[in-house]
Amino acid sequence: MEHNERILSEQNFKGGRARKRLKYAVVITGVIFLVELVGGWISGSLALMADAGHMATDLFALLISYLAITFSAKPSTKQRSYGYLRLEIIAALINGVILCIAALFVIIEAWKRISLPKEIETLEMLFFGMIGLAANVINAVSLRREKDSSVNVKAAYVHILSDLAGSFGVVGGAILIRLTGWVILDSLISFFIALLIVRSALNIIKEAVNVLMESVPKELDIGDIEQTLLHFDHVEGLHDLHVWALTSGVNALSCHLRVDDLHEGQKLLVSIHGELKEKFNIDHVTIQLED
Repeated sequence: MEHNERILSEQNFKGGRARKRLKYAVVITGVIFLVELVGGWISGSLALMADAGHMATDLFALLISYLAITFSAKPSTKQRSYGYLRLEIIAALINGVILCIAALFVIIEAWKRISLPKEIETLEMLFFGMIGLAANVINAVSLRREKDSSVNVKAAYVHILSDLAGSFGVVGGAILIRLTGWVILDSLISFFIALLIVRSALNIIKEAVNVLMESVPKELDIGDIEQTLLHFDHVEGLHDLHVWALTSGVNALSCHLRVDDLHEGQKLLVSIHGELKEKFNIDHVTIQLED
């Protein structure tokens, strides 16, 4: 339990900064969602409305991320010995699904607009698009430093990046429609935004599912870990080696080691724990020694 509390303390330190930046992102995204919703209605731009809809899903997703990172900081209990670390992974999975659903609605509406194009007020579209672009740049810069702290924060960052791409599309589309009069560009840009959303969402879902399935973390090579364990003095063999992640950046390992001298066990375990932490960033280690 003491070891778990230390790990949780480290996660809380990282999570505190991420939580603060997520809170700012929630506020900024909420304001811009309202601005773009009004702007899309005034200008008649589907691309701007699509971006506003994407903002709405992002606002919900960012709230999920914020709540998950807040609750994951709660200490472990007798019922949940690892605490609430997995809440961040569950939040990331939910966010990925939300992104896919949002993209589907954008694609359907864009397809309708191709057959029934509507007049677009390009100046209003450009004005509101620029506001969204500026806000997304601020959010992206704010979350960039924390994106590797957890898959949950990474999911939030990807939401912001897809918003940023959408805002670029809206601004570029407004300029091109103004110059050429090709209203169909609005729908084509919406398709582009939707594809970006799906691509990002599938990556997040894959990463979250890998953690929930207790797959070997992608940054670790289980063969390399096996060879490291076998190179320790007194170790003659191993079996039942398992490596997984409790949440982003918190890795665990369990295995059985066959040794030639059980009296050296305590000293051996201390050496193994230190090596696994330093070389592979594995925090939770459970090893059963056998002769």
